[in-house]
Amino acid sequence: MMERPTAQELVRRAGSLAKTFAGRARAAEAARRLPEETIGELVESGLLRVLQPARYGGYEMDMPTFVQLVLEIARQDAASGWIYAIFGIHNWWLGYVDPQLQEEIWGERTDRLFADAFAPVGRVEPVKGGYRLSGRWKFLSGVEWSDYVAVGAMLSGEGGEPEYVMFFLPKDDYGIEDEWHVVGLRATASNTVVVDDAFIPPHRLFPLGRVLSTGEAPGQAVNRGPLYRVPFMVGAGAALAAPVVGAARGAVDQFRRWIMQREPLFVGKRQGEKAHAQMALAEASTTLDVVEELLYRYARQSMAFGHERRLPSQQERARFYAWRAFAVRQSMRVVDRLFELSGGHSLFEGHPLQRIWRDVYAAGQHVALNYESALEAYGRTLVGLPSQGFF
Repeated sequence: MMERPTAQELVRRAGSLAKTFAGRARAAEAARRLPEETIGELVESGLLRVLQPARYGGYEMDMPTFVQLVLEIARQDAASGWIYAIFGIHNWWLGYVDPQLQEEIWGERTDRLFADAFAPVGRVEPVKGGYRLSGRWKFLSGVEWSDYVAVGAMLSGEGGEPEYVMFFLPKDDYGIEDEWHVVGLRATASNTVVVDDAFIPPHRLFPLGRVLSTGEAPGQAVNRGPLYRVPFMVGAGAALAAPVVGAARGAVDQFRRWIMQREPLFVGKRQGEKAHAQMALAEASTTLDVVEELLYRYARQSMAFGHERRLPSQQERARFYAWRAFAVRQSMRVVDRLFELSGGHSLFEGHPLQRIWRDVYAAGQHVALNYESALEAYGRTLVGLPSQGFF
């Protein structure tokens, strides 16, 4: 069994790798996928093991450490940070599934990866010995490098009440449609999966609706630590917000370097010598100091629920939703302002600020980060009304 590294060592590895990823970012975007070397290096570095169960060679650390690693990578390249966050959190949530499925996926190779799509759009029919599933799911980040996918469906339950479930399928049971022609996060290759009447045995079903309502998951029978008692959607949401915040910090880095060399026409001095640029840089840096601390607070409090072995109340769950949506919206505003002040040269494809600008807006479209829905859900609970929110 490999020795568990310290959090400081993992952060050092992440920072070193992230610089390499940054050098590949432009080519990866043009190819609409990260290079195989990047995925291989993430696997070999051990960074993907940070939330993986110890019984399968994982480090079983904590959410704040994971958030720090995502921030470190996304600061250099948003697409690499996004894929790291997705695969990293998947190695956490696989710890919640049926132990038989965990063994199927990780029993022979503990570095196997999977992609997911939570939209419950699948058509499912119970049959003898399992289920038959068909459907088409979009936005599966990481699917190009995955051995399995998990996709959502509504399963008719007792009394006709539909149950929200996820089905796992090995790669031989689904096809991938290459249609990821998008404005941002192009290098994530978040393509579409198609399933045509695949047979699913019972152990590959994950009862997501029940897990959300009770906090009880099949995998907790073997993974008993507090990490696997973190409320499911709260933990998953951290992985979506952190890459955006990290990318915004990268925009601050890029803007600082840019204004130190840029000499706008008719001004007669470098932009960095102008008060408006200095103030914008200071405001952006300070905003992200606050946003990052909020994100770490989110991660710490999610772990507290795991230690206390309790579900968040409706208001607490809505607050987590609001916190991550707020962190993302503030990060987008930071990038907006810096891009606005960067002049015409920042429009060119070779300028990193325009890529960060597009990437954070692409990530911000995720339904689990929707600012208006999140703030409405939380606001309703603050005046004594039900949140009406799923996340």
